[in-house]
Amino acid sequence: MALFKKKEKVIPDGKYRIIKLGKDALFEFIYESIIDNQECFFDVTDTTKIVTHFEIDWDAGELICIARNERGQNEHLQFDIDTKELFSKLQNTTETMFGDERYIELSEEEIKNL
Repeated sequence: MALFKKKEKVIPDGKYRIIKLGKDALFEFIYESIIDNQECFFDVTDTTKIVTHFEIDWDAGELICIARNERGQNEHLQFDIDTKELFSKLQNTTETMFGDERYIELSEEEIKNL
């Protein structure tokens, strides 16, 4: 006797499956989508050689994702970038994540001079 009914892998006739996402789940979905598609979004071949950092401004509804080589010029894994400053100083880098020019590329020095 089965204790749990197995989930159907098809939608039965006359039924609808609905997903409604709140803010937390929506940003989680976006974050996981970017992580799952780093090769595409950051134009890299080997994602094991990069590290990423995410920050969300819940009030403005904005997300910043920063990627760089595993070790920076100073051979450390920490991000010394003030993402709150980036939110205030950067314009959106793209209108779509699926365009060729979805990111900008800046040095640490260029970021500090924004």
